[in-house]
Amino acid sequence: MKSKCLAVMLLLSLLLAFVSCSAPAPREYQSVGVPPTSPVPLSCSASGELVEGSARAEQYLAPAQSVREYIYQGLLAGQDEIDISAYKIPTDQITLLYTEIMNTHPDLFFVHPGISYSYTSAGYIVTLKPSYRITGEELAQAQADCDQRLDEICAGVDENWSDFEIALYLHDYLCLHFAYDTDYEIYDMYRFLIEGKGVCQAYTLTYMALLSRFGIASDVAVSQSMNHIWNIVILGGTPYHVDVTWDDPIPDAEGRVLHTNFLRSDAGIAKTEHYAWESTRTCLSDAYENTFVTDVNAPFAYTAGKWLYADGAARAVYVADFSTMQGIAIAEIEELWLAPGGHSYYVDAFVGVGAYRGNVIYNLPDKIMAHNLQSGVTVAVPIPALHNQQIFGLWMRGDTVYYAVSDKPDGQMQVLSCSIADLADYLWGDADQNGVVDGRDVTAIRRYLEGLPTVCHTGAADLDDNGAIDTRDVEILRQYLVENN
Repeated sequence: MKSKCLAVMLLLSLLLAFVSCSAPAPREYQSVGVPPTSPVPLSCSASGELVEGSARAEQYLAPAQSVREYIYQGLLAGQDEIDISAYKIPTDQITLLYTEIMNTHPDLFFVHPGISYSYTSAGYIVTLKPSYRITGEELAQAQADCDQRLDEICAGVDENWSDFEIALYLHDYLCLHFAYDTDYEIYDMYRFLIEGKGVCQAYTLTYMALLSRFGIASDVAVSQSMNHIWNIVILGGTPYHVDVTWDDPIPDAEGRVLHTNFLRSDAGIAKTEHYAWESTRTCLSDAYENTFVTDVNAPFAYTAGKWLYADGAARAVYVADFSTMQGIAIAEIEELWLAPGGHSYYVDAFVGVGAYRGNVIYNLPDKIMAHNLQSGVTVAVPIPALHNQQIFGLWMRGDTVYYAVSDKPDGQMQVLSCSIADLADYLWGDADQNGVVDGRDVTAIRRYLEGLPTVCHTGAADLDDNGAIDTRDVEILRQYLVENN
């Protein structure tokens, strides 16, 4: 009997040992957020009042674009009444016309979407009577605050980037730093920028305003059936759909940025469940639809003249070559993200990337890694130990890494942070490598630019982190020395 019990115990122990040592079964993970909807109609409202005929009502019918610009300028000036009798606009067209103006001019955030008007017995508009949400000193302050916030976002754009790169950066910035307003209260650019959340109009108008600062033309697509609006972005004369709102997961997922709806054709955007839209643009080009960009579910990062991204399905970190639309792997991800309980793992890797002074920052399940593009050295960034949690992505602001931890990818995320100010394997600005940042480094960079003999560490001398040494780096270093001495 005793030997029989020992045999059974031995068999059980061997079975347990086999189960614990065998590889966990893979688990699929597809949840990246759901497309948002808004219960409030997209169009503006209008109400009219019959008046006697206007002396100017029969003058001429101006081009549609002219009347749009005329009304826009009147709104921008805060006029209480805008006489448009000369344009002979029928009453049944004013709602659509006013909606188009409001949907294509982000700076009209202070104008109420409802408007009243007077019209003649012939059915033509005489006077528009707008109302304003903000006026006077309050409006001046709001406009200044809005401009300052737009300036802060645009400051991250390198002047040498292509329009494609600018459109990508601004798309990712909005998805990363803003959230969809599930209370459906914020529709304008101003409150979106100040409060950090908004519905589709807010995303669309803000993206339009940012693009316009770099001379990138854009328009809108509106679907009353979806109760939704998104951008049409013109790159090299070719229009593409960009839906920033739908690329920002709901509920807000820290560090997650989709590109499913970035630079799509009409056919391509239809495949992502967009339908019944109206736009003055026809998007035929699918140039960006069959590339790696569409599949990236985290923000792109930029340093040392290179764009970087993570592909969770391919389990790797890449340098992007946008000229060929190819990616070159610089780090393979072998580690596994375990499902709760530890008995299975997720197929994909949940990797985010950041960049800092020539270093690519990315996460593993329990570590944050830094890969120096110049030296090729990869080191672990010190962080506190995680207990029953894993890292599901990261993003960066300056020299601070923010990383999201939870027990599962769709669980409640806790955001932690760490500084990597001392990460670089060289001292920033120490061009002559003598351990001190001073005027001698300015001289070293100048001699380097003039082709004269000098010691100039290119990584330390690339102060604007754009992958090249030029006069801008000299000016940045001089300003730094002035401010710190």
